[in-house]
Amino acid sequence: MKTSLSKISTISSREFISVHKGPKLLFLGAIHGNEICGPKAIHLVIAEIESGKIELEKGSVAFVPVANPQAHKLGKRFVDENLNRVFAPTKNPKTYEAKLANILCTLVDQSDVVLDLHSITAKGEPFIYLDFPTKNNRALAQALGPKIALVGWPELYKRIGQGSYSSDTTMYSAKMKKDTLLIECGQHSTPKSTEVAYLAIIATLQYYGVIKGKPKKQKLTEVIMDNVYFRQNQRERFAKDWKHLDPVKKGAVLYIDKEGIAIMTPYDGFVVMPNAKALNGEDWLYLGRGKKA
Repeated sequence: MKTSLSKISTISSREFISVHKGPKLLFLGAIHGNEICGPKAIHLVIAEIESGKIELEKGSVAFVPVANPQAHKLGKRFVDENLNRVFAPTKNPKTYEAKLANILCTLVDQSDVVLDLHSITAKGEPFIYLDFPTKNNRALAQALGPKIALVGWPELYKRIGQGSYSSDTTMYSAKMKKDTLLIECGQHSTPKSTEVAYLAIIATLQYYGVIKGKPKKQKLTEVIMDNVYFRQNQRERFAKDWKHLDPVKKGAVLYIDKEGIAIMTPYDGFVVMPNAKALNGEDWLYLGRGKKA
């Protein structure tokens, strides 16, 4: 097995190459600098490959433990702008994250499979973004571990008129014809999120035959992302301490706006990714349709 270490600008990547041909896998951590489960899990897997506990059977695997180094150092989500909204190559990048995107997109271009590891602010179970539900992506999603998949993110943002203004890791990867998923491994600071991320990496390596073993296939329950609420004022407050994927009935109070008016749910559904700490203009919470198992 050949091992190489590359350092591109401020981004460090680690690559392991088998002597046998096979798919090229790429794992990304800390696209958002304050999400630590990806870096922790990636470093655990790297250590196991280096020690010989994990051996590559074929193909290659590249790891970027920290995709947004400066934000990670500062413990912030981003420096200038959300990297997972500007993940596309540009000729004259103006911001720190745009410059990172140019570097990271070249790594995606060289890969066959891209798994992006994230965590969320809210309490709740892990889930997968199945934004591009191809046969390959759906099969991979069933192997990663979480039992919930969110679908409809690109369609939602296109409907509200923001679809052409952003690009994330899976959108760019899908455009480049890669198998790709984004997994939300749990709440930012919980040790469980690192375990979920680690198991997702192992399952992906097994699914593509890069290492020995077969991942357990899960039945996925899909929740369709149908609505997004952006915070308008810091006086707005949630009606309760919402958790990710809390069920809600039509007419239930979601939040109280700055005038003290109760904003109610228009249908039976699920609260998705509530972020009580959202700043003005940021996505505060989502509503999803579907049947949660």
